[in-house]
Amino acid sequence: MASTALAVLTFAVLIGTFPPITSAIDNHGFRGSLTRMHRHSSNYSAAVHRDTRRLTFLSPAPATSPTVAVQTLAENGVGAYHVSLSIGTPPLTFPAILDTGSDLVWTQCAPCTECFAQPTPLYDPASSSTFSRLPCTSPLCRSLPSPFRACNATGCAYDYRYVVGFTAGHLATETLAIGGASFRDVAFGCSTANGGHMDNASGILGLGRGPLSLVSQLGIARFSYCLRSDSDAGASLILFGSLANVTGDSLQSTPLVQNPAVPVPRAPYYYVNLIGIRVGAADLPVTPGTFGFTSTGAGGAIVDSGTTFTYLAEAGYDMLEREFLSQTAGLLTRVSGVRFDFDLCFEAAGDADVDAVLVPGLVLSFAGGVEYTAPRRSYFDVVDEEGRVACMLVLPTGGVSVIGNVMQMDLHVLYDLDGGTMSFAPADCASV
Repeated sequence: MASTALAVLTFAVLIGTFPPITSAIDNHGFRGSLTRMHRHSSNYSAAVHRDTRRLTFLSPAPATSPTVAVQTLAENGVGAYHVSLSIGTPPLTFPAILDTGSDLVWTQCAPCTECFAQPTPLYDPASSSTFSRLPCTSPLCRSLPSPFRACNATGCAYDYRYVVGFTAGHLATETLAIGGASFRDVAFGCSTANGGHMDNASGILGLGRGPLSLVSQLGIARFSYCLRSDSDAGASLILFGSLANVTGDSLQSTPLVQNPAVPVPRAPYYYVNLIGIRVGAADLPVTPGTFGFTSTGAGGAIVDSGTTFTYLAEAGYDMLEREFLSQTAGLLTRVSGVRFDFDLCFEAAGDADVDAVLVPGLVLSFAGGVEYTAPRRSYFDVVDEEGRVACMLVLPTGGVSVIGNVMQMDLHVLYDLDGGTMSFAPADCASV
């Protein structure tokens, strides 16, 4: 897909040297609540545009660049899931975007010289008894990319500016609470100037794989979530520590893999080995190079809660498109999807006429003998309010392939950091 301007936000989180108030890895674990403020179907085009900017960010920088682990998009939110966090003493509760594709925890801070609209009051460090700025001598400050790092009389500051979007502020520590579990001295980004749009979120919760993420900072060995497809039916859940456990006969597990050109400390992404795709009864001619890494660290496939739809490397997408068109020839009438920003769209007279008989099945194969039979609504759905156009919710990308949150809906997904695996099973998220 065409590259678009970036809007990048930065923060920092650090593996803490202070004990938490409540242990993240005790026998009880802890949980949080997830909500989806806007269903993707309410604005498909906006979600695709936001994803496009995010994909540019997710394509890793060269291995010599340290910036990749501390960046995220300034424009975010369409189709995203929000988690409820509390910060400070006394605590201020705010919604943050759940993001497994970045290593950040950040929120807007008062006094804010330029900030986007948010649904909660600004966090005010002056009103919290547990706020503390990080000094320039801290390892966290030194871990920030030098072009964007600054030191002044008040401590460690950052200023990230891009063609579109920016964030500037200072690094600090605070007490952070999720679902009743509270942790002190969590490092975060306190942003006092921001450009972008967060669609009713006040910040981001980064759960990436690198050492700057919240899970690394708290020493959490595993976490899981179950994203409800019917957001009107209630909240989804995210579970940490011992509560994060997926069982059942349908459980499947695939190894998490490392980008050979980008060491884990600089690569927060959860890479998996996507080795095959089946459309209907036809296996696509996927080779190890289709979704594999290049010598510079480009390519690969990641699982990302912050991306809405699923994006495949161009070679793999071309195979998918050709086979899908071949199997639907004479059954579905192709129409332009330009106004929805999708490539592969068809006439539809409502869901009843675009059913499993006409639409080929889609199976994604991963290393370890894992085969995920995607529900139809995860890859093909009506995209207009009149029910006249249905599109493939999979798009091409020139960089990393991404399994987005729509493809993950109604699955209980487990990230086992110690075991180095990602596991999942179909689930009724209301009962998890």
